[in-house]
Amino acid sequence: MSRAFGTAVEDAVLVGITAAGVMLFIAPLLLGSRFPQAVLLFSALVAVSALVVLAVAVQTHRLSTRLLAILAALVAVDAVMRLVIVIGLLGFSPIFFLIIAGGFAMGPSFGFASGALTLLLSAVLTAGLGPWLPYQMLAAGWVGMGAGYLGRLSGRSTSRLGIGLLCCYGAVAGLAYGLLLDLWEWPLLLAPASSQLSWVPGLAVGEIVRRFGTFYLSTSLVYDSFRAAGNVILIALLGRAVITALDRFRRRFLVNWTSRQPVREQTTGKISRDVGTPA
Repeated sequence: MSRAFGTAVEDAVLVGITAAGVMLFIAPLLLGSRFPQAVLLFSALVAVSALVVLAVAVQTHRLSTRLLAILAALVAVDAVMRLVIVIGLLGFSPIFFLIIAGGFAMGPSFGFASGALTLLLSAVLTAGLGPWLPYQMLAAGWVGMGAGYLGRLSGRSTSRLGIGLLCCYGAVAGLAYGLLLDLWEWPLLLAPASSQLSWVPGLAVGEIVRRFGTFYLSTSLVYDSFRAAGNVILIALLGRAVITALDRFRRRFLVNWTSRQPVREQTTGKISRDVGTPA
């Protein structure tokens, strides 16, 4: 299987999962409280999607079974960090650093699985199961996936420019994560028509954007800015060392097998020509 084909298959699976996830976020805007909040079902589907992504990545040689052990270790460490710091400083949480660094060093499939499974395990450890969980898993998975694509485009560079780009990504990802969760929560948080910020069924797209933008700027932007700033600080301080270590594991544990011509026949032919045939 060629490298280009494996990359195309991996990307196709991630695009399909992303499209389904976008629909999951948009549905509450269309149905409001009528949209079913099947927490266990949606969470299980996201978790299964993460496992499917990993299986495809292993089959296409984008990951290896040894790298899955690295993934399990990162997920466990990140979940324990969230157990120790459940709330963090306002919106800041240290768990996004390893999700971003892992995705950048290991690729988009690794990043998506790392984000989704970290939020699932940490929710179990912190008793954080609720209707928000599948949306948190998807959003965190997309954070790791985006870091993986950035790493692919930049050649996983840990130069000043590479780390600078990753810091910018960490800031954007910190804000985008909060915005996505607000997008799901907004139709359910305020009663329809209770204020100028609330969701109302049948609104035009432009009015939805205006109301949600006002809601986000007035309620969540400052909170999410702490998450964005925390990501930037951790990436700037620890990013190069952690990414270099993870990239070393990737190069050591990811083996691309190639076929080679057998040497025995060539050696035999050479010997027969040197010795010749007896008269």
